[in-house]
Amino acid sequence: MAYSTLEDLINIIPERELINLTNDKYPTDTVNVEKIASSIEYAAQLINSYLRNKYKLPLKFIPEIIKNISTDIAAYRLYSRRPEKMPEHIKNGYDEAKKLLISLKKEEMILDLPSEHEDKEVTPSAKMIVTNTDKNSKLFKDEMWNSFHL
Repeated sequence: MAYSTLEDLINIIPERELINLTNDKYPTDTVNVEKIASSIEYAAQLINSYLRNKYKLPLKFIPEIIKNISTDIAAYRLYSRRPEKMPEHIKNGYDEAKKLLISLKKEEMILDLPSEHEDKEVTPSAKMIVTNTDKNSKLFKDEMWNSFHL
């Protein structure tokens, strides 16, 4: 399932530039929709690989952050066809998208999904208990446990 569209890409890449990025034969006045679809599909597969085991896929609701991540990845993929023309903002967008995906995978961030994704639909991850203690602040130290003769 695609998380972004051609219109999303046009919002960050001028249409004339998209025409140049997606066509190998010049002159032409149309965007090669197959290359766009391929880049968007690549972005969706990459996103799904990070979200797998955290959320039920495909997402029924696409949060704005996922749309933006997908758009940034697809734009980077398109510019990768002409790496000498890679703008800094496209590279930075891709790097930020990867950081966000890693944060989602590590559950440092959680997607704000509507109620259609009930808790039971989310694949549970490894259990983790967070406390405000460390290994030296045991309530019962080893000497205490050793004093019991069982």
